[in-house]
Amino acid sequence: MQYTVPHYWNKFQCTGGSCPDTCCAGWQIQIDPASLKKYRNQKGPLGSRLHNEINWKEACFRQYHGRCAFLNEENLCDLYLEGGGKKAFCRTCRTYPRHIEEFEGLREMSLSLSCPAAAKLILECREPVRFLHGENDRTENYSEFDFFLFTKLMDVRSLIFRILQERERPLRLRLALVLALTHDFQLLIRRGRLFETEALLKRCSSPEIWEETEQKLCLRLNSAKVSGSSLASQALRRLFSSLEQMEVLRRDWRQYRKKAEKTLMQETSPSPEQLAPFQALFSETVTEQLMIYFLFTYFAGAVYDGDAWGKMKFSFASMVMIRELFRAECLQDPDIVTAETLQKTAWRFARELEHSDQNRNLLEQKLKQERLFSLTSLFSLLP
Repeated sequence: MQYTVPHYWNKFQCTGGSCPDTCCAGWQIQIDPASLKKYRNQKGPLGSRLHNEINWKEACFRQYHGRCAFLNEENLCDLYLEGGGKKAFCRTCRTYPRHIEEFEGLREMSLSLSCPAAAKLILECREPVRFLHGENDRTENYSEFDFFLFTKLMDVRSLIFRILQERERPLRLRLALVLALTHDFQLLIRRGRLFETEALLKRCSSPEIWEETEQKLCLRLNSAKVSGSSLASQALRRLFSSLEQMEVLRRDWRQYRKKAEKTLMQETSPSPEQLAPFQALFSETVTEQLMIYFLFTYFAGAVYDGDAWGKMKFSFASMVMIRELFRAECLQDPDIVTAETLQKTAWRFARELEHSDQNRNLLEQKLKQERLFSLTSLFSLLP
């Protein structure tokens, strides 16, 4: 079994009670069968509390006012404190914020953006992300795993990463190129012509591709029925509309989102003072790191549904919504926004999106409406 992790993987350290939020509130904490059996057999006062504070039918910890029953007033875990440390944790608590995507012969592991400490690592990383590889003797077989498609997905993703990290090129063109590349790759998947992937990758690796991309970008935006700014406004409204339909995990999320949307939709011509903190903090490097994060986490999952374009749109849309939520904060009060404000914006959004299968599926389904979220529509949202 092979393993892949980003280079900052081992730098993560939980900040415990000093965390600006807690991972023990806002969503159900599912308990794996082995831990459930261990908790059922626990003796003494802790065993009695476990018996009362676990929903045995749903296999999860009970919650009170949205907080895990074992989360104390200092935002520390009583199960950890009374049960002897990490050995008392279930699999969910033991692994978070580490996220694992499983493929035949490969585990890809990332740190979840929804964790404040992980978000800080991801967004403060200035160097291009490198991926470290390891291997052990464990083997697994998947009876219906499309290894040929998976190989092509990995080849395409590798080129996407290289393009995104070509920092001598304008960010706008880097993003446009990876969007166009994935759009064309999806056509090959749909038409059963994966054998042409190498030719596509060769074309998108050529020196001429940058000028071609710039021409394609200008042509598509100029030929749109509405102006670029109007097209961007429409696309942004559709993205926020999808947020409105999502399951709400944190009580303050709806008000926060509505305030941001109102600010953005009423925006006229922001002053240089309002724009300065946004431009300084939401840098090209931050955009790159967010795209790398989402694509590393989700793109290869297209092996299970054949929708590489959908995974790219999901990643790009997630980056754009974090960008726009933070821009709204800068417009509302430019004097107090900091790097910590940006990090909070990112992990608040990620908590609502990534910790709900319902919300992830809803956004993917919305983005599949090609008439509303076409390549041209996404081009209009480029910085």
